[in-house]
Amino acid sequence: MKENIRDRYETFIFDMDGLLVNSEDIYLSGWNKAFAACGLTVDSGIVASWNGKSAMSCRKYILETFHDKNLYETLYQIREDYIYEALEKGELHLLPYVREVLAGLKEEGRRIALATSCRKKRALAILEKTGVFDLFDVIVTADDVEHVKPAPDVYEKVLALTDTPKNKALILEDSSTGVQAAWNAGIDVVQVIADNRTDPRIGKTIEKDMSFLL
Repeated sequence: MKENIRDRYETFIFDMDGLLVNSEDIYLSGWNKAFAACGLTVDSGIVASWNGKSAMSCRKYILETFHDKNLYETLYQIREDYIYEALEKGELHLLPYVREVLAGLKEEGRRIALATSCRKKRALAILEKTGVFDLFDVIVTADDVEHVKPAPDVYEKVLALTDTPKNKALILEDSSTGVQAAWNAGIDVVQVIADNRTDPRIGKTIEKDMSFLL
C-alpha cells in the first residue's frame, strides 16, 4: 500500500487532534488541571477515553457523575485557558513528519482538507500558530456540521466542498472514533497512531506516524 498511495487519491483528509498535533496530551493535562482546581478526581483512563469524542459526551459524563449542571462550563473554561497557554508556549505542537507531508502533498497539487470534531475557533488557532493553516484547501469543524464523529458528516462535507468522489479520497485518523466515522462515510482510511497511545487500534491499515506518506 505504501508504494503508490499518494498517486491513488486526489484529496487527503486529515483529522487534527492526535494526528497533526500532540493536543491529546495537552487536552488530558488540561482536564486534570480543571478537575484539580475544582477539588475533583476523575480516573485518567476515563479522561483519555474522551479522545475523538464530542464535547457532548464529556458534558454527559460530568453531569451524570457530579450532578451539577453548571460544572462542565467551569471545567471547560479552565481547560481551554490551559490549552491556549500551551499553544502560546509551544508545548502544543506539530507531530513528526506532519509539515513535510502536508507541504509535499501541496506541492504535488493534491487537495488537502481538515475534518475535525474540534470547534472552529480552537482549530484555526492551532493551525495558524503551528504554521500550517495555509496548506489546507478546506477546513471543516464541529461548527460546520450537525453531527460530529463517529457520524460521517465532516467527511461528507469535505467531499462536497472539494467535489471529490469517495474512491478518490483518503482519510488519515488516529482515534477509533475517527476511523468509525470514515467507515460510516465509506471512505478509505489509515489509522495513524503511535505505539505509546492507548486508543483502540481498529483500522484495517495502521501506521505509527505520518512518514508513510513521504
